[in-house]
Amino acid sequence: MILVCAIVPALILCLAILYIMLFRRFFLVKAKLPVLGIRGALGRTEGKRRRIAALGALFLVVCLTAQLAVSAWAPGMLMVFSYEEAARGQNPNVTRFNESNILSDDILEQVVQRSGLGISTEQLSGCLSISTPLDAEKLDVTQESDMKISTEYRVYCSGRVALYGTDPKTVLNLLADVYWEDFVLNYAENDSILDLSFERLDGMEYLDAKDYLEMQANKLRNYLPGYSSESSSFRAAGNEETFSSLSQKISNFIDIELERYEAFVLENGLADNRTTYQSRMQYANHQLDVTRRKEMASHDVRIEAINMYNAYMTRFVLIPTYDTDKEFYMSKTKVGVDYFADEAKEHLESATELVEEIEHNTYASQQIGGSHAAVSAYEQADQRIEALKAELINLAAQSRELCSTYVREKRDGYIQVSFAAPAVLDSTLRALLLTALFAAALGGNAVLDPLYREYKKGRPAGRRGSRKVKNQEEPAS
Repeated sequence: MILVCAIVPALILCLAILYIMLFRRFFLVKAKLPVLGIRGALGRTEGKRRRIAALGALFLVVCLTAQLAVSAWAPGMLMVFSYEEAARGQNPNVTRFNESNILSDDILEQVVQRSGLGISTEQLSGCLSISTPLDAEKLDVTQESDMKISTEYRVYCSGRVALYGTDPKTVLNLLADVYWEDFVLNYAENDSILDLSFERLDGMEYLDAKDYLEMQANKLRNYLPGYSSESSSFRAAGNEETFSSLSQKISNFIDIELERYEAFVLENGLADNRTTYQSRMQYANHQLDVTRRKEMASHDVRIEAINMYNAYMTRFVLIPTYDTDKEFYMSKTKVGVDYFADEAKEHLESATELVEEIEHNTYASQQIGGSHAAVSAYEQADQRIEALKAELINLAAQSRELCSTYVREKRDGYIQVSFAAPAVLDSTLRALLLTALFAAALGGNAVLDPLYREYKKGRPAGRRGSRKVKNQEEPAS
């Protein structure tokens, strides 16, 4: 196929040689070229017209066939980024998109490894090029309205890769696969958080199991709102669930099912090791109480600072302001005491939450310390843990299915890859243009050929010819 790729350049080289010959002959015989005898000179080519036409037809067929063969063997690859953020120059995870990553060294290195070719990354990079439809446009970057972001990229592979035992289309296919996998891994929605793990649940204390299940459930609940904000009414085929409904189910699981399980455990005072659990709660409460006292100290400092303010200084200030609709209003501006008040409120709320947690730990420790639960209560708790785990696994599976369907339909697979069909019209026009130039060169050489031969006959044959003329003139003297 390398030889086929060289046909069109070889024909262009032959065409250049023909024109060099044509211009050379023209400058040599232009003095003898009759100004009004061009028609007669053309008449001399009457016997060669069929030959010129036959050679022109052969040139056209060979040129067109070679171009179409090369286009089919080394087609250009079109990559269309079909997700919504692409029009804003972003990846699906809202990071900045960079087209140079398509032909980055890391991607090309993986292509070389997969293909098993004896080619270096630098050599492969020299065979690949990338362009966009906007490259041919002249944009005024100073005007915001002229700023455009391309979502289509054309990648070309030179036929030189055939020297390494492969073809351009195979290289482009490998490039598309490697880049898509890298793109999905690094820039697309990462749903690995939906892969819930329950390995640590075995042997865990009963109350700790509730916290662990709640942590796993929160992974699901925190993941879904991102999709819900984009399409709150999206549903998969054959499923009535939406992102909002699934999120509500997960909330119910946390607020109702897990709370019921915790109430059952506390009521029966269940624990694998009572002494160890009570010691843990005692240490946790000590740490929480230290933090609570810090929060209250911060609260008291700010209250003291507020009391030090003069009443006149604590008055709010109204400033004339315009809103986004250019409407005039008086804006209330905060002063220092307002910030102290907000911070004092935050510290007090934090300390209150810590007190509630301390009380909960104290109650749990008391219940476990005074418990005489039967074996059946422990078995019932184990069954509830398994039921909660199964329900959470089912919610994770539904979330993954809905998210995958949304990505597949709304994101359209992120990247659409296609190969350009041979441009028959462009190839035909180019072949016709080259054929016309070829026929013109042949015709011009045919017109000048008789005059060029006369010029060669009338020209002295170098030193030998001049010496013969001189020898013939000497006896005459």
